[in-house]
Amino acid sequence: MSKRLFEEFAPVTTEQWLDVVQRDLKGADFDKRLVTETLDGIKLRPFYRADEVPPAADSVVRGYGRLATRPAFREEIRETDLVTANRHAIRSLDRGAAELAVLTYPMGVPIRTVENMSAFTEGVWIDSVPIHWMVGPYTRPMLGLITNEAKRRGLEPSILQGSVEFDPIMDRCAAWAIGPVSDWKPEFYATLEALSAVPQFNTVTVRGSLIEKAGASLAQELAFSLGLFTEYLIAISERYDAPGVADFVRRSELRVGVGTNYFLEIAKLRAFKLLVQNVLATFGVTGVRPRFHAITTSTNKTLYDPYSNLLRATIEAMASTVGGVDSLSVAAYDQGYGSPEEFSEHLTRNTETLLLEEAHIGRVADPLGGSYAVEKMTQQYADTSWALFKEIEGQGGFVSAWEGGFIGKAIHETQARRTKQIGSRKRTIVGTTVYANPEEMRLGDLRTRPVSYQVSVPTENLTDLQHAHLHEFETGVPVPCTPLDPFRPSWPIERLRLRVEQLVAKGGQRPLVVLAEFGDKKMRRARSMFIQGFLGAGGYEMYEAIVEDAEGLSSVIQSKSPSVVVLCSEDIAYLEFARALKAPCPIVVAGNPSDTLEELKAAGVGDFIHIRLDQLETLERYHRQFRIPEFSANEIGQPKCDLTTTRIVDPPGSLSSVRGVGEVRTGEEGISVSEKVLSSTTTPNEAEAK
Repeated sequence: MSKRLFEEFAPVTTEQWLDVVQRDLKGADFDKRLVTETLDGIKLRPFYRADEVPPAADSVVRGYGRLATRPAFREEIRETDLVTANRHAIRSLDRGAAELAVLTYPMGVPIRTVENMSAFTEGVWIDSVPIHWMVGPYTRPMLGLITNEAKRRGLEPSILQGSVEFDPIMDRCAAWAIGPVSDWKPEFYATLEALSAVPQFNTVTVRGSLIEKAGASLAQELAFSLGLFTEYLIAISERYDAPGVADFVRRSELRVGVGTNYFLEIAKLRAFKLLVQNVLATFGVTGVRPRFHAITTSTNKTLYDPYSNLLRATIEAMASTVGGVDSLSVAAYDQGYGSPEEFSEHLTRNTETLLLEEAHIGRVADPLGGSYAVEKMTQQYADTSWALFKEIEGQGGFVSAWEGGFIGKAIHETQARRTKQIGSRKRTIVGTTVYANPEEMRLGDLRTRPVSYQVSVPTENLTDLQHAHLHEFETGVPVPCTPLDPFRPSWPIERLRLRVEQLVAKGGQRPLVVLAEFGDKKMRRARSMFIQGFLGAGGYEMYEAIVEDAEGLSSVIQSKSPSVVVLCSEDIAYLEFARALKAPCPIVVAGNPSDTLEELKAAGVGDFIHIRLDQLETLERYHRQFRIPEFSANEIGQPKCDLTTTRIVDPPGSLSSVRGVGEVRTGEEGISVSEKVLSSTTTPNEAEAK
């Protein structure tokens, strides 16, 4: 059929679209009302047009890898009891998990000896399923335990599949491994030699997910992960020829964290493929690529209303699958405050099963390829991330940028912006900052966070660990705060609620807020709902009272003895009501009646709660007013470091050299490198001279 659908209609220009939108806005500013800006400064518009799609941009992504993008489900095992962890592993494989991820450091399955390894793997066919050991700095000792277990069973280590999460730079950035970050290459080369005996294991696992879970923006995660991967590529090209570099790439894994910004996360994953292809072309690597693994993020997960975490993880799993990852780990909804139980583990496993088997997601390669919005976002994130990557390279690479403080400072600045968005309610968290349930209690569910110690990474080739104990490698020095510590914007609000819970647990009285509704029905209800969301997030008990006059409210106050009373009505009704009210407790007005502000203060109103206030600062002030005590970090499993306690190092002066990475250009070929000047012998100065 040569005739195109709807061709009898005249084409509509972008200007015509904007004219219609402007009429509907009735004079309001288009950018302020309908355009939003991401943490990376990317502006998102309400509609996109075909002429904005980069020429043939989707062909690069669509042709990147296999035809279908059905990911392997990798279930995480993180119980702190060996028997329970073993049962979970066997149950996971019996019920459909394609791979296992075993967390052993800094918390998780306590595998420290040969006996521990045998106990955990009892009944697990280690020769048939890929197992990814999330061991932090214990890569080489754990590799020794794994190969010993294989030999005990009469298996050749060459048939084992999976990885030992080898990422020596990030181990030092997170301060898990003792020593300077720049001192990573001896371990890198020695461990690669040891991994040659297990050819089906990954070489390196670039843990960009740690960067994302620390609160970094989407573009920062891509740029920093790309910089980290480039460090390894440069190091491998210094020792190996082209086939060796290609084999290293083939056995590498790039791990990303995926959040709930659905289309942005899909665009991020697509952009990452373009960027990786860009860098690999610089090294002359074609025809092979690393694996992409996604983990549903912990950054947006909450302690309260945990079933919302299940919905968040579903969105994240769907974005990961549509974005074309090779494998996926979905976090259990209750993982943030305890070891997942069988019920939450079952729901987690079925999240992906439903997406793959019933929704049939993953049967089409790059299903959003050609979408105007997604293609444009992909290009924007590719360009923004590439510019930041070049800035890192200009400082000498990832390691230099980390040691100079550039990366840590960038992450902290993004954390602060996220926290400010939560406090100003520009970003809401369902069940925490809005629609909170004050009756929900979580204090008793939390685990005490054990102390993690820095590890002195062994340099010898560990092939016999029959009588060794992994604790022997611990230094006894607690892991200090770093910019890579996990970050959750919901934590400051959760901390306030936990303080209230702790007060009640010790025999104290939960603060009571009486919402006095009077006057205009529409306005009083709207302001009462606003206050319930605003103050309810602090864990206070809320009591709604519809009253006719000040005398009726006085009766309520006498019977309830509230900590504070909030008047909820229209602005013009407040002054007369406040003057007639005699109350023994603080009086607050919902709103900001600027015309009668001073008169209301003179009538006894002590505070005004309105939409322009910072919610976190206001709740902290009310906690002090109600004399709710602080608590110790270890009592409730508080994160190791608060945002304000971690040292931020100013970066050094900007450097102009880029380590051989050429300019990014866009066009018919998508993103490519214009100058392939990076080689195993090129120094930054030489690259700049070329």
